[in-house]
Amino acid sequence: MTLIVLKFFHYLAIIFAGGVLVGGGLIQSVFARSNQVPDKTIGKVLKILGYLGLASLIILWITGILLSNLIYGGFSINTAFTIKITAAAFLLIISFIVNIHVYNSSKNNQSPKKSIMKFSTMSARGLIIVVLFGAAIAFS
Repeated sequence: MTLIVLKFFHYLAIIFAGGVLVGGGLIQSVFARSNQVPDKTIGKVLKILGYLGLASLIILWITGILLSNLIYGGFSINTAFTIKITAAAFLLIISFIVNIHVYNSSKNNQSPKKSIMKFSTMSARGLIIVVLFGAAIAFS
């Protein structure tokens, strides 16, 4: 039963993290192409999406650690899993940094820096691809 509950929350967090990545990236790209800054309402939505994404990543880490210990006895599964975990760690770090940057920007009534947001979005997209390929290879 524990395995089923952990997998349920792990998969639910994957869905939320993916939705945030796609939805937030789409909103940001629309505004970037039109060379506009999102208004305060859209900014609040992006801020909430960022918090949801960070919470999802934290849930993914917690359930992933518990699942790997329960099923495999730890993280020593294979090289692909090690690459997946490393990419996921960088993804978590980027999410923390972006959330802190967005929080500080909104606190100072400024929009987040475009360069930081663009770099983090592109990096997150690349890292999520590495994580997904790593998982597909590690568990095949």
